[in-house]
Amino acid sequence: MSITHAIHAGRVITVTAYTPPSPHRSPLPTRAPSRTKVVPHVRNRVGALIAVAGLALALVSLYLPWLSTDGGDQITALGITEIIDVRSVAPVLFLGLVVLLLLVGVTAVTRLGAFAAAGAVVSLVVLAAHLAFVWTLMSSTGGDEPTLSGLPTGASVTFGPWVAALGFVLVAAGSAWAARAAAYVFPDVEAHTAHGAHEDE
Repeated sequence: MSITHAIHAGRVITVTAYTPPSPHRSPLPTRAPSRTKVVPHVRNRVGALIAVAGLALALVSLYLPWLSTDGGDQITALGITEIIDVRSVAPVLFLGLVVLLLLVGVTAVTRLGAFAAAGAVVSLVVLAAHLAFVWTLMSSTGGDEPTLSGLPTGASVTFGPWVAALGFVLVAAGSAWAARAAAYVFPDVEAHTAHGAHEDE
């Protein structure tokens, strides 16, 4: 603000000129650190890739030898279904693999924590059913009274079932890792939360 003096008809007239204040130079406040969450994108993808690798390993194990006979014959997991009745556990394992394919696929292409967590839970259920089936196989080989009828005499369990078990463990671990590092559980929940945060500001 400046003051100007002017003489008019013998009188001194004071004219006050308005000077706008200088612009605000201080930096504007930034968003609080608590609201800016950096999502570990790489960790999320690594977990999903581990789950994909584990599922691929479990699927490949279906074509690996699960049983070996005294004559040197190798029987795969698919071959076992042709010689013994596995209707008690086959639906659980088959449906589990189908559901895992869906959940792991969604986890790999998105960052939805709900699907990753569901994949971890389903893989643990399938792993439990698989181990129960392997225990039944082992108890049915080399014994006088096998639990499963139809197995060839002198058959023994090989490495195939353990490869499948390792695959299910990797699916569970990778899915749990992806769920922990996921950006959000569901996109609509995240969008609603973000909208509410903006309204609070």
